[in-house]
Amino acid sequence: MLRELLNAAPRSEQGDMQKALRALELYLEKLGRVGPGGRASQSRNGEEIPRLELWTRGFADALDELEESKFCAETFGRGIEASFVEDMSPEERLKYRRYLYFYKNAFIRVFSILDKLGYFLDELYGLGTGRVKARFSYFTVLRQMHDKKVQAPLEERLYELKQRYQEPLKRLRSQRNMEIHLLNAEMVDDMLRVKRQTHADGRQKVENVLQNLSDLALSFEMVCRTIVIVFNHAKGSVRT
Repeated sequence: MLRELLNAAPRSEQGDMQKALRALELYLEKLGRVGPGGRASQSRNGEEIPRLELWTRGFADALDELEESKFCAETFGRGIEASFVEDMSPEERLKYRRYLYFYKNAFIRVFSILDKLGYFLDELYGLGTGRVKARFSYFTVLRQMHDKKVQAPLEERLYELKQRYQEPLKRLRSQRNMEIHLLNAEMVDDMLRVKRQTHADGRQKVENVLQNLSDLALSFEMVCRTIVIVFNHAKGSVRT
């Protein structure tokens, strides 16, 4: 979709993105083979299977939107060379502003997908995380799985993956919180740290675009691999 606006070639599904979409597709196929009797045994008021199908298609759409936003951030971030915003040409400043827009859009979507995965896991395995914390995140659900010893092999794989990508996720999460949440003491500290990046003469330093895009790419990779693990595991529990 966004590639068309940039006159870019259509995306070729490959790598982690392809594997994630395939995992979602196979899960949908498995749900589609559940017969009437199976649907009744795996549903609440006959609605469970259709809801899981709708949810799964939503993950495919969300992943597509994340990848497109990442692509645009990478496209506009490429070639930004100035160290200070004030030193940019009008063309470079416009490119930088577009990069920032799609970069922010992408990292917000990273955590949106993860949190939706948390709700999916909570619903699928009856974790009751909402009784512990009304508004919970994917990471809260992982702790709940660990504490309740629910689906231990799955929880261990997801935890290991989270730990492997901890640093880029931590940096993006901090930026996400500053972007969409109310201020708290920790976030004020973060903003003061950013303020200190302003040059002595008042010029505004350009963000570390290469670092940001690297963190975004790694976090996208983590999201894709999390989807693969979650839905391959979920597929095994569907009774046809």
